[in-house]
Amino acid sequence: MAKDNFCIYCGFKLFPEDHFCPNCGKKLDEAKPKDIFKTTTTTTNTTPKTNKPDYSFYKKRVETLKETYETKEEKVIELLEKKFPNGQMSYCRFRAEVDSCRVSFFREAEAAVSMIELSDEYSEKIVSALKEKIKTLESIIGKMGELQSELIISISNGEEESYDEIDSLLKEMNELIDSVKDYE
Repeated sequence: MAKDNFCIYCGFKLFPEDHFCPNCGKKLDEAKPKDIFKTTTTTTNTTPKTNKPDYSFYKKRVETLKETYETKEEKVIELLEKKFPNGQMSYCRFRAEVDSCRVSFFREAEAAVSMIELSDEYSEKIVSALKEKIKTLESIIGKMGELQSELIISISNGEEESYDEIDSLLKEMNELIDSVKDYE
């Protein structure tokens, strides 16, 4: 168990819904440390204990996806700059598409985090919505990965005038983003 919302093993600040310490990884529910925090005084807690739902898995997944997206986006922008040097018009067009994708991705990610933070009880409906948001985030990352691969191939082959595959991928990304907007 946590003592006053701190891990009894390492002292890390915890949230009430934590079952494992995010810092040391120890399970908190069955914690029976060997006299680590013996106290001689007892305190009474008059605040009722809330059963905050444990959506920490989903929150961690969203945070991981955000980091993954950032990495992919950085690489795609770097590749766009190699493919379209000197600020060509094509670069601006493709960059605008990537920026639009970023806005949609982070809107979905923040919506998922907001659902988690606003929840005061466990709900299968919320879990289902979180899974759908995560699936959408993974789809956007997948399309970004495909765009990255296509840019690498295009740059490697020296195909300066071949934009068909890149255009196609950007259209797919836009369709994915538009489908997300339909549910808002």
